[in-house]
Amino acid sequence: MKIAGRVLTRGADDDMPDGIRPPARQTACDPLSLSTVFRGVQVLQTAITGLPIHEMRGGVKLDNVSSIVLQPDVNRSRRDFLADMVASMVIDGNAFVRLVRFGGDVVSCEVLPPALVVVSDDGHDPAAPKLRYSYLGKDYGPDDIVHCKFLNVPGRLRGLGPISAAREEVEGAQMARDYKAKFYTDSSNIKGYLQTEEKVTPEIARNAKDAWKATGTAADIKVLGSKLKYVPLDMKPADLQFLETQKFDTTQIARLLGIPASIMLAAVDGSNLTYSNIEQSWIEFADYTLAAYAGEIEELFNRLLPRGRTAAFDWDSSRRADMADRFNAYKTAIDAGWMDVNEVRAREALPPLIAAPERTSNEA
Repeated sequence: MKIAGRVLTRGADDDMPDGIRPPARQTACDPLSLSTVFRGVQVLQTAITGLPIHEMRGGVKLDNVSSIVLQPDVNRSRRDFLADMVASMVIDGNAFVRLVRFGGDVVSCEVLPPALVVVSDDGHDPAAPKLRYSYLGKDYGPDDIVHCKFLNVPGRLRGLGPISAAREEVEGAQMARDYKAKFYTDSSNIKGYLQTEEKVTPEIARNAKDAWKATGTAADIKVLGSKLKYVPLDMKPADLQFLETQKFDTTQIARLLGIPASIMLAAVDGSNLTYSNIEQSWIEFADYTLAAYAGEIEELFNRLLPRGRTAAFDWDSSRRADMADRFNAYKTAIDAGWMDVNEVRAREALPPLIAAPERTSNEA
């Protein structure tokens, strides 16, 4: 039997029921404790959950949306459901959705914690796996759990996510952060020293050190002995390259997550940010990063919708130009005759007029 891509040989625990074996041990470091990772996951969740979802039939957008798309989990909002799917794929690379049926129909979907799901292959051919999912001691088949992978690799039972694939880089950033935090509080770091040009015996040095370390009140005055001078070791963050390390880690994680540096509030040396290239970076962010998450979510909804219907995110809302550019584009479309006022109002989330005015010119 193969679990998570590895062949297992049964030993002394042969009598353990299938599905009871615990999942792999989780890492001691929580990636979300790193501010850059937290910000990146929050950006991805906000971008995906804020996109409208439409249903299509034959390439034409329908006016109504099915209840399973409107609220996939009957106990939670659609925003929370989508946010859980995005976070699961970012951190673990996998999102497991359990289908709840009533009378044979799927009435609700539940996102399972990916760390608690064990994927196993009961077959012998990696090209045609017989998948089984175990969650809290209960087994499920592919008809009961939808497995969404961020990055699918042939032969792997689980997908790869940006955080799980580059965990060493993330943990390196965490260690650099922890080292910086401990540097100023660790008593082993020398904060300064007493200097003199005279010869100092061990006894004199010990007495001077004890006198200097003697407790006192706040704003108290320290009194030095004859010809003693206190020299502080003022180590600035810039001298220790803490700032450079933090900037590098932020840029590295932003690149790993596929998020533009401008959205992560990180400056990139040598870059010249203007309105046009920031707008272009946001378009690339939607095309090459958000589409990876949105595609898996659309596939989930397509599986649940009636035959002939498909779900699609409305990407126009993520690529909205400023108000002046939009209105000029709408005017051009109306004058050209391929849009009317009500269609423009629908794009701006406004109710239609009772009677749309007739197109005035260039109507074909």
